Amino acid sequence: MKKLSKIFAITLAVLLSAASVLPLVFEGKIGDIVKREAAARLRVRLGFEKLDVSLLRHFPHASLDVRGLTLAGGAPFAGDTIAAADRISVVVNLLSLFGDEGIEVTKVIAVRPAVHARKLADGTVNWDVMKPVQSDAERAAEPSGSSSFRLAVRDVRIDGAVFRYEDDSTRMRFSASPLSLRLRGDLSAAQTDLSLRLEAGRMRLVSGDAVLLADAEGELDAVLSADLEQRRFVFAQNTLRLNAVELSLGGRVDLAEPGAVAVDLAAECRKVQFKDILSMIPAFYTRDFRSLSASGELSLAAWAKGRLAGGEVPAFEVKLGVREGAFRYVSLPKAVTDIAVDARVSNAGGTIDDTKVEMPLLTLTMDGNTVRASFAASHLFSDPHFDAAVSGRADLGGIREVYPLRDGEAFSGIVTADLRAAGWMSDIERERYESVEASGTFVVEDLFARVDGWPDVHVRRAAATVSPAAMTLGELDLAAGRSDLAANGRLTGYIGYLLRGSKLSGRLYVESDRLDLNELLSSVPASQQREGVQQPAVSAAADTAAHAPVIPANLDLALSAELHEVLFRKMRITNLSGGVRVADGAVLLDGLAMEAFGGRVNASGCYSTVADAQRPELRLGLDVAKASFERTFGELEVVQRLVPLFAKTGGSYSMRLDLAARLDASMTPELKTLNAAGTIASQDVRIRRIEAFSKLADALRYEPLRQIEARDVAIRFTIADGRITTEPFDLRIAGAAIRLSGTTGPDRTIDYKARVSLPEGAAGGVLTTLDVGIGGTFSDPKITLGVKEAAVDALKNLVNEQVRKLTGSAPFEAEVDEQRRKIGAAVGEQSGKRSAEAEHRAQMLRDEAQRAGGTLVKAAEEQRDELVAGARNQLAKAAAEKAGDKLAEAAQEQAAKLAAEAEARAAALTGDRQ
Repeated sequence: MKKLSKIFAITLAVLLSAASVLPLVFEGKIGDIVKREAAARLRVRLGFEKLDVSLLRHFPHASLDVRGLTLAGGAPFAGDTIAAADRISVVVNLLSLFGDEGIEVTKVIAVRPAVHARKLADGTVNWDVMKPVQSDAERAAEPSGSSSFRLAVRDVRIDGAVFRYEDDSTRMRFSASPLSLRLRGDLSAAQTDLSLRLEAGRMRLVSGDAVLLADAEGELDAVLSADLEQRRFVFAQNTLRLNAVELSLGGRVDLAEPGAVAVDLAAECRKVQFKDILSMIPAFYTRDFRSLSASGELSLAAWAKGRLAGGEVPAFEVKLGVREGAFRYVSLPKAVTDIAVDARVSNAGGTIDDTKVEMPLLTLTMDGNTVRASFAASHLFSDPHFDAAVSGRADLGGIREVYPLRDGEAFSGIVTADLRAAGWMSDIERERYESVEASGTFVVEDLFARVDGWPDVHVRRAAATVSPAAMTLGELDLAAGRSDLAANGRLTGYIGYLLRGSKLSGRLYVESDRLDLNELLSSVPASQQREGVQQPAVSAAADTAAHAPVIPANLDLALSAELHEVLFRKMRITNLSGGVRVADGAVLLDGLAMEAFGGRVNASGCYSTVADAQRPELRLGLDVAKASFERTFGELEVVQRLVPLFAKTGGSYSMRLDLAARLDASMTPELKTLNAAGTIASQDVRIRRIEAFSKLADALRYEPLRQIEARDVAIRFTIADGRITTEPFDLRIAGAAIRLSGTTGPDRTIDYKARVSLPEGAAGGVLTTLDVGIGGTFSDPKITLGVKEAAVDALKNLVNEQVRKLTGSAPFEAEVDEQRRKIGAAVGEQSGKRSAEAEHRAQMLRDEAQRAGGTLVKAAEEQRDELVAGARNQLAKAAAEKAGDKLAEAAQEQAAKLAAEAEARAAALTGDRQ
């Protein structure tokens, strides 16, 4: 017995060791198989982060876990992620790993997968991922058993999926999250019963601009009799629920024909009540639905029969009828009554364009007011034919008595309508208005609306009349929060705009006492549901980042505006007038005049979201007159970043500016894309406590530089890649002249060159002109003085100046000529005298020349010492020492010349010859 136990223990240990070691052996083989099969069968790229094999997790079967799986699309869907999943687990028959007949798959589990299905306008789909099927000849030539997989799946599970479908050809959008699926059955059998359970949350269905479903819930619980060889499925027992509507499906689906689906289905709704139909309306289903009671006679039927392939659709019909309907919330005093609905959506079979939508009857009564409407449409996608009417009176104050409003919400006012329109869309587009019927009036009086997150809206009165050609807005007077607006005008193409989003054109005249764009724009929801797929997984979450206003491409409106006050960010604009055109996704400004920044501004330009709605393009031409430096800096963030000098500048300026830039989500120019050129001029500039000039004043010991007060300044500048470059310009400050040029960066770095000319006696009494480099940053500048060049210029000027002081005349050459004249005169007087006396006179000439030269040298040396002693800083002292040495050297040279000239004259008196 002990021996048997020992053998059993050893055997178990060997098996466990094998179970641990064998996965390491097969991981490489299976990974290669997966990659080889994907490359052979898929036209898209399959990738995964990690692949694990386990023999213990689903013993006696092996399991394969693929983590971080992605399926990336190819052209024309390059860059899109078609599918992604956190984990895909595949359970396989362990024995099939050792054979050559392929791997037998028995179970598939997908954890948090994301699928993005898309159909382009030309019909191309991104889920066509398989390579073309081989021809019969190629299939016959292929060795049998070439596939490495055999499906014998009995269980498929999908947990926490995100699904999104986009159809650009029909402008249809559908999304669901989360989505769960459980499918059980023997998929390897020729015939089997498949058990299917599907749950979907937050379903959203949009057709064009119409939201058909929002935040809906769905559930399907079905048993299908499946003929897998013939690919035919018959609905046996099933229940389909959409919100509170429960249906059962009967019929079959046939997939035998490649690329086509044959259906013969009918929906039964034995238990559907009027309240269940109300659950399909998001406003009811998401607001106290359990406390809603409803009554009325209801009929609902749906069926589909035919072939779905390419552009062909089966015949189908959905009918809804309500008679004597009513609903009431338990907590509210009144009910909505006399509800009658007769609606039908049908297609006799053919194309989706053959679908007809008919609602000849829709009526309801609320708080004693009755509203009636009807609608019919056909050929929705080619040339819609429509017939719509609405009439009645609604007192919005009665809403609070029949519908549970949220805290803080309130509505009031009277809306009266009597409108009818009928015709073909092609007649409207071709302006054949005689073939279109449209007439009626629409009036709103004393409307008030308060909704959380939006400013209060008060429409004092709005009145419009319609004709086939146009809608005439006779009056609009409204207030929204702190803003008000009055408008009138005429709109054409309004029917096409309402029915299919065609272009709306017209002219409006707009006037406002105050337009607070800060309040209005902050109320616009910043999130927009993105239709694209996130990577590596698709997310249905909304992007909550701020975004710049998007200009619709289907508008062509000319606005004549008179706006007395506009508030935008920190700017306050007054007396704005001029023309604005909204067309083709852009806002065009044409000679807009306004008062801003303490001056007058004329603006022309364009704001466009055509190329990139997330990064709008701005082109602007500005003429600014007598604006305040201080207000401009305080109100414009881009000026604070690029021209910090404005913060310490007083006075006014005028400017001509042409700029182009991309804007970010907060409507701020992206500095790397900002390019501009212009001229700024001022007759009165006052700049105080600028670090660069304070440091320059310290270096030169010239206090007036600390406070700049200049007149008639003109600066030409350009902006490229966010950096401002100024051409050379002149400043005159308290007797000093400065010629300045350079650049300023968005990081407040500066790089300027200045030529500074100081008045006489400044900078220690020596320097008058020097070059200065100004680098570093605006708050911490670095000053570099051109000492060598400044000293050379100072020497040349200083020597002549000191000679004038020494001789009383200018410069040395003039003094030497005077001495020569005196010596020459003395020679002439002595030319006729005796030789002894001539010798005496010659010696007197030599003595006079020596005395004059000595006096000149002594005076130069004394002046040099005075210059050095009088220098007030190191720079001035260095220049004074150089200038003094040069002065003394020049005096010695001139003294030697005087002595040589006296000796030559003396020789002439005595008759000596050299």
